[in-house]
Amino acid sequence: MTLALRALIVATLLASTASAQSLELVGLDGTTRTLSMAELAALPQVEVAFKGRDSSRVVLKGPTVRSLMTLVGAPAGHELRGPNLLLVVVAEASDGYKVAYALGEVDEQFGASPVIVGISQNGGALPAAEGPLRIAMGGAAEHKARWIRNLTRLKLIRVAP
Repeated sequence: MTLALRALIVATLLASTASAQSLELVGLDGTTRTLSMAELAALPQVEVAFKGRDSSRVVLKGPTVRSLMTLVGAPAGHELRGPNLLLVVVAEASDGYKVAYALGEVDEQFGASPVIVGISQNGGALPAAEGPLRIAMGGAAEHKARWIRNLTRLKLIRVAP
């Protein structure tokens, strides 16, 4: 299946519950980019699986937080050293809930488990109470406090000079 076809299928599945939803990305210099659900679905996708409340297997799928922050100028590769390890991604939900993730924590070069913006769950839209966008962390046994449901914004900030 081609990437374009896969993106179209995911976008169609999500359209009924999230036609007007988007994710705002904000870079360190104030650069802002807003991605629609279709644009998020067109990016490379990563899966994070976990046990649901009823012990069933749940699979969230979406682009990585790291790849999204690169779209607004987050340093990568050899640039992610020294002072740039003081960069943090602040994830914000529609209800005002916020969680910070160190940029190094979500970067694959440091051996991080994937941290994704989930746009689909078990091949369909996320449940209304959870989505349409949700942060999910691979390898995290306890995910409740650091996973964000109803995600609206990712902002890159520096925590110290």
